[in-house]
Amino acid sequence: TTPSSALQVNGTARIDSSLIVKDSIVIHKTARVKSDIKVDGNAVFKENALIKNDFKVQGNSVLIGDVVVKEGSLKVKSLGDTTQTEKGLLVVNKYGKVENGGPVKSIIYEDSPLPPTFACPQDTNGNTIVLSPAWINAPEKMYLLNNQCMADVKVGVGVVPEAKLHIKTSYNYATHPLLIEKNLGANQTPKKLLELTNDGLLYARQVKVNANNWPDYVFENNYTLQPLSELEHYITKNKHLPEIPIAKTIEAEGVDVGEMNKLLLKKVEELTLYLIEQQKKIEIQNARIELLEKKTK
Repeated sequence: TTPSSALQVNGTARIDSSLIVKDSIVIHKTARVKSDIKVDGNAVFKENALIKNDFKVQGNSVLIGDVVVKEGSLKVKSLGDTTQTEKGLLVVNKYGKVENGGPVKSIIYEDSPLPPTFACPQDTNGNTIVLSPAWINAPEKMYLLNNQCMADVKVGVGVVPEAKLHIKTSYNYATHPLLIEKNLGANQTPKKLLELTNDGLLYARQVKVNANNWPDYVFENNYTLQPLSELEHYITKNKHLPEIPIAKTIEAEGVDVGEMNKLLLKKVEELTLYLIEQQKKIEIQNARIELLEKKTK
């Protein structure tokens, strides 16, 4: 009665066949679809769309705005773009943009501090949202960026990382955890610059250790040598040289190569002073012996 539209039903309406609407359908309350719903054209949601079950897209899905995953994981099953040469990687740059990483030559960890005015994203409870690290590619390089809004970045090779760079070797002992070679050209054997074997042996062409307070002060005039009698007493009691760590400490904690070299050089310099001191005493004694021999003749 007194309808406001061409067709107005105050109660329930049931249509056993098709309903064709050439213009819009406006639903002020809930719409329930118990079977499939198919949209041949565009579907526009001006408000939130709540999907309680799986949401599957078999064709292309174009997202123009931001995508926020508040719960659960966002999984991208295909990280390689087979259309790229050398199998490019899917990366997210420091601006949150997805791009193809291109060929991978090397991986470098780099801090990327944010501007002071930048505010880390927060959830509804005011907690900082930890961002994922971003891979950035450059000519011949690939960077892993990190900032104060991210957790401590770790890279694992063959293992879930427990350190900044964690490499777990395979059971094949022909594989080295670390091998760096210099290419010498065609038909030439590369030169090994650094090699770490599965037995923990490290081979290198040259190792430089920066050390402060190098013990040249031993040769200063005000340096006092420990008397040999006291040194003998110390060695007899402790079974090691003064300042040198005992064997149990080194076996349990290892040794600082730079610090140990300083201590060993100090002991060599002290030993040199002891020898010079003994040589002077020997020369004085020899002179006295020669004098006594002349008097007895």
